[in-house]
Amino acid sequence: MKNFYFSLALLLLITQACHDVKHADFLPADTPLSTTIDGITYRPGNWAHPDYSAPFTFLGNHRLVIESPVDTGTVFVHLEWRRRDLHPEAKGMILVNALTQDTIRNRLALAVTNDFGNIVFEPQPGARTYYLYYLPHTSTGKYYPKLNYLEPQETADPVWSQRVARLNLTQLPEGKVTASESIDDFHSFFPMEVIATTEEVNAYTAAHPQSYYLFPESRHRSIRMSHFLPYHWIRRGPQSGLQDDVKRGEYYTFQVGLYAAGKAMNDVKVIWSDLVNKQGAHIDANQITCFNTGGIDLNGKPFAKVVNVPAGQVQAFWLGVDVPIDIQPGSYQGSFIFQPMGEKPDTCMLALDVTADTIANHGDDDPANMTRLRWLNSTLGTDPDFIVQPFLPVSFEDHSLHVLGRDVILGDNGLPAQIQSYFTTEMTKLADAPESLLAKAMDLTITANDGHRIDWQSQNFSIAQNHPGAATWSVINHAEGFDLHVHGRLEYDGMLDYYLELIANQATEVQDIALPIAYRPEAAEYLVGLGYQGERRPERVDWHWDVEYHQEGAWMGAVNKGLQYVLRDENYERPLNTNFYHNKPLKMPPSWFNDGRGGIRISRQGEAIVADNYTGKRSLQAGDTLHFNIRFLITPFKTINTEKHFSTRFVHEYVPVDSAIAWGGTVINVHHAKPINPYINYPFFALDSMKAYIDEAHTKGVKVKLYNTIRELTYHAYELFALRSLGDEIFNDGEGGGHSWLQEHLEDHYHSAWHATEVNDAAILDKGTSRWTNYYIEGLNWLAKNQQIDGLYLDDIAFSRETVKRIASVMNRHRDEVVIDLHSANQYNPRDGYINSIFLYMEHVPYISRLWFGEYFDYSEDPDYWITEVSGIPFGVGGEMLEGGGHPYRGLVYGMTTRKYSTFDPRPIWKLFDEFGIAQSRMQGYWVEEQAIKTTNPRVRTTIYRKPDAVLIAIGSWSKTDEQVQLHIDWEALGMDPGKVEPTAPAVAGLQRASSWQVDQPVRVPAGEGIILILKAR
Repeated sequence: MKNFYFSLALLLLITQACHDVKHADFLPADTPLSTTIDGITYRPGNWAHPDYSAPFTFLGNHRLVIESPVDTGTVFVHLEWRRRDLHPEAKGMILVNALTQDTIRNRLALAVTNDFGNIVFEPQPGARTYYLYYLPHTSTGKYYPKLNYLEPQETADPVWSQRVARLNLTQLPEGKVTASESIDDFHSFFPMEVIATTEEVNAYTAAHPQSYYLFPESRHRSIRMSHFLPYHWIRRGPQSGLQDDVKRGEYYTFQVGLYAAGKAMNDVKVIWSDLVNKQGAHIDANQITCFNTGGIDLNGKPFAKVVNVPAGQVQAFWLGVDVPIDIQPGSYQGSFIFQPMGEKPDTCMLALDVTADTIANHGDDDPANMTRLRWLNSTLGTDPDFIVQPFLPVSFEDHSLHVLGRDVILGDNGLPAQIQSYFTTEMTKLADAPESLLAKAMDLTITANDGHRIDWQSQNFSIAQNHPGAATWSVINHAEGFDLHVHGRLEYDGMLDYYLELIANQATEVQDIALPIAYRPEAAEYLVGLGYQGERRPERVDWHWDVEYHQEGAWMGAVNKGLQYVLRDENYERPLNTNFYHNKPLKMPPSWFNDGRGGIRISRQGEAIVADNYTGKRSLQAGDTLHFNIRFLITPFKTINTEKHFSTRFVHEYVPVDSAIAWGGTVINVHHAKPINPYINYPFFALDSMKAYIDEAHTKGVKVKLYNTIRELTYHAYELFALRSLGDEIFNDGEGGGHSWLQEHLEDHYHSAWHATEVNDAAILDKGTSRWTNYYIEGLNWLAKNQQIDGLYLDDIAFSRETVKRIASVMNRHRDEVVIDLHSANQYNPRDGYINSIFLYMEHVPYISRLWFGEYFDYSEDPDYWITEVSGIPFGVGGEMLEGGGHPYRGLVYGMTTRKYSTFDPRPIWKLFDEFGIAQSRMQGYWVEEQAIKTTNPRVRTTIYRKPDAVLIAIGSWSKTDEQVQLHIDWEALGMDPGKVEPTAPAVAGLQRASSWQVDQPVRVPAGEGIILILKAR
């Protein structure tokens, strides 16, 4: 506290004095830098990139241009290359004739350091210009490249090497390095990665002895290096501060680099003053932030960070100033005090010349100005009063709560006594009377050492509702030796969240603490999770916690009623998914896990199917608190609008709008690595052409969605190095590697991710739960507002349920209809911890328009797998197929086709839909009890699409042999006269030929295939 008051007093003194500091004492932010250092010009060389789609060996992205004074004999060259890469002595070099590209084999490296190198070589007759490639490498190429830099190799002729060893090097002709070239501008090291030499840094610190140094820097020159100082910092000398021009309403950002010269600088505090002008007008200090020392997390809560700078390293501090739009023009000055723990404070000044011009959207329309860093602290989309369609506000009476299609009735203990569903099995409407899910009220049971169950006494409670989107309640339950605090929350989408605190009032031992969930058998028809793929619930399940498996609960249910639950503790963090689970696996919840003694047993107990969530024996001390958190999702979430489902046709290709229309598409998905969306998860390039494409589509009645999600981020992101300055807050720590740009500019402490070979776009892994979520939400808002996007294509989801809820909330404010479809590869595999995709993403389904579950899914699995893992029907969303184009017949049993994608062509099916008018039909699957057309063959399933004068019958076979299937038709239920119908099997190009059939005769269904039939009234 003493240090704080000292800093505050110092801040006041500096603020008072800063008006006397002249602009001449400040560094103009964007002063042009000379591109010549040591007589060497830094420039792009613009040579060809390799073919990244296959393995390759490459000369590299960087070279020195060497001019030789002679074309015979031996030449010595001193290389002032100022390299930032670690261990340059372990990397090979390749010298080539610039004209012929011949490799010069008679070459020796005499010295290799980061500061410089010395080489000798034998020039070729007639050649005076040479290229020295000093980062050559091999790569596996493709989507996850593994790259290795070539090691130093002795290629010189031994006789030549022996002769050179006898030469006096000081008498050799000396070649000259004239240029340092990168393959293109993007790969360039200039200026922020051209290092100051050890000698230069030592001279600087000797002339200005301090324990640490501050270097103000422009927002347009991101600080990139942590192990070295940029040369231009040393060349310019000490600066008292930064001066820049800014418009009214702009969010201005800048950097200060802190160099810990001789020892670590720990717990660096940053304190700032108002920015004031000579007339007394000011920019309030509350409008200023340091992104490195704190901010607003993805849940809208403020947080602080401790920043430590290791000895000999550089830490970039990014700061932002929100310039009021109504401020009077003029020059505003203020101070930023940096104080590491136990060190004297130092100050960096900032002078902003505010012009009379104003700027829209804080300047966010130009991401190169780094104004969007303020998005990191956004709370956009968290408005609790906004309800996403088609959901309704939470309502309640006494202890009964109601959300769309579902009721929760609370017991005296605050836990569910009953959960009810109003959804019909058709999943297109709600019934008047509900169906119950539970066979027994829930309770946390404690079994004492002597075997008796402890009885709870509950206090009265009431439900509170501060906004329409949620209701909450809290109950205190007392028992012998224990208190149980129950905190419950029901949100409008059917998420029922519990925080249970069990407090031991005395030292005790117990046999077990458990929370059994008793399902009615008809509400536990299927099981997903706990190592089971979607299937008929087995009679018994015995499961134990294991960090190798991303499993923490189960979903059991039927088509129109079900309940997912996950068991968690206060330590929960969302694991990584989609190939990266083992990089950040599930943390075992101490309360439920109980050192491996906990687990889940599912069995039939009388008239109930009980999921017994137990912990096993444990000892408790007085005051011990256990957190038995459990989150439920009550399914289905919403009804399926079959008219919209069958009228919406996705074209998953970037094609001319007219082509999409000609194919019958209504929604175009623009993937990344496409001309108008080139870079992964950062759709802020090619904005003019993107806007033109979307505008054209809208004028022609077609929607456009973008690939944009969280999990990995392109290396083209303007804010990349600013985000890196936040440590592992946003990017996952890792072993580095991957694409050459990543290794040459990021070096270490990152996890390489996807590489789009078509556009040479590489990415690194980011966290799904960080402040990047806030940026992402703001970015979607900007895209919806300015680019008029209609929705998103999510390629798996690495972020939280709350994030998807925010996405839907923000985008629904801009669009009457928001289309969000979710693709998932099958995550039931070792890499992903054997997690079911539908289980993992169930929390997001309320806000999803369409599922595209199919990559690596096994469409040969039985109907129980299809309905639970693939179709989306039990959760209130329709689906599509992907792997191998899907299985058309089985897909139609669940209302699924594929989308126009690559070689997969659903147009013949779409044509059938339009000719029949399927969007105006009533879909009844085999799971509907009152379905009017059935077959008793369990290996063949039927779904019908009913219209008043026609019925389309989709038949899918899971049989390994041809089947003769008798259709049992309830003509009365259909409202049709069997003597006045025309039965046909319509022609569907590439699928089936037209044929006729008799309604009273068996239908031949080919093995593993199916058939589409139509009954039409004459």
